[in-house]
Amino acid sequence: MTKADDLMPSLVGTSIMGVLLLIGSGVVASAQIGKAIISMPLIRDDFALGLDLAGLIVAIFATLGATIGIGAGVVVSRLGVRRSLISGMGAVAVGNVIGAGAPDEFVLLAARIIEGVGFFGVVLAIPSMLAQLVRRNARDTVMAVWSAYMPAGIMLMLFAGPLLPTIGWRKFWFANALLASACTVLLALYAPAMSTAPREVTSRFLAEVAAVVRRPRCLILAFAFFAYSCQIFSLTFALPLLLTSVYKISLGAAGLLSALVLAVSTIGHVSSGFLLRAGVPIWTSIAAAFLFFAFSAFAIYGGVLAAQGTLVIAALALGIGGLAPGAIYAAAPHAAPGPSAVPPTIGLVQQASNLGQFAGPVTLGLWVDHLGWQAAPAIVAPAALFGLAAALVLRCILVADEQ
Repeated sequence: MTKADDLMPSLVGTSIMGVLLLIGSGVVASAQIGKAIISMPLIRDDFALGLDLAGLIVAIFATLGATIGIGAGVVVSRLGVRRSLISGMGAVAVGNVIGAGAPDEFVLLAARIIEGVGFFGVVLAIPSMLAQLVRRNARDTVMAVWSAYMPAGIMLMLFAGPLLPTIGWRKFWFANALLASACTVLLALYAPAMSTAPREVTSRFLAEVAAVVRRPRCLILAFAFFAYSCQIFSLTFALPLLLTSVYKISLGAAGLLSALVLAVSTIGHVSSGFLLRAGVPIWTSIAAAFLFFAFSAFAIYGGVLAAQGTLVIAALALGIGGLAPGAIYAAAPHAAPGPSAVPPTIGLVQQASNLGQFAGPVTLGLWVDHLGWQAAPAIVAPAALFGLAAALVLRCILVADEQ
């Protein structure tokens, strides 16, 4: 019997369609990140934006996550995951409508904030719902599929790039409003009802959070995910702009090529699980990702290759780099002070991820805006080496645990 055969009985008795609806909702939510990335060349022309403000518009979701992540989790818990999911997707739809009619960059930024609040309502609710829906022996597999929601959503929007010169970015955002609205209706009709778990005493929760923050191994995982998010979101943000401005590739072709490159990232996500099951150490996957990120920065941004070569190296960077997040999540239970502290440990890692999603594109945008693309490796490569150092420290911690 194959692993797939083992998985199916685990999903029978739950709602397979419910699981697919939840994962699909996460993809629609994360598509709003990709929508901004692929629309940005047209938005820059429309509003005469610099790369710094363009990077902020792209990274606003991460900005919110880095500042209100823990508070958003508390709000989701109090509202209930189903209500949070539905209202969050509705907010995504409303933000798209406002953004589509934005008269200037400030209204557009406000619309992105509304979308961002909705985004976190969706993606913070779905993992809890999946954990209740799916039987224990299928949970790891389903959660591994869920972990690819971010690259899948971004890739979906990048594939729509060839349509943009024809329809314009405003109609594109309105189409996203219709997609999110349809998803909101489906969730209201078919999203499964969840049982309410007993709430933790606030003081106990805060004590567990403090225990996680004071634990060096938890901080190392957070540092690693921060470095990873800086790398992948900087590259995802930069690639369409790099192709259009340096290589003079049309926006439609740049979006399509960027989507194909990003698709390789999902292979890395899936491969990470296979490598861990094959006995490859957690730290090895993380170190390999950052080592390749460091070397690839010079080839991608240095202007030494033709467009085809740059795309190949970028695809390899995202593919090999995709090994890191799965390995980091696998390390979280080892790093946590105890079983009850695993959720706040993962919360810390996600907080660091959001900070990296913000810092990466904004910093790269500022740097390139003043010094040009060829100066990018001067900040991208050291950030990758920072992640490599975190992987080596993690190796020492895990080896010490085994002795």
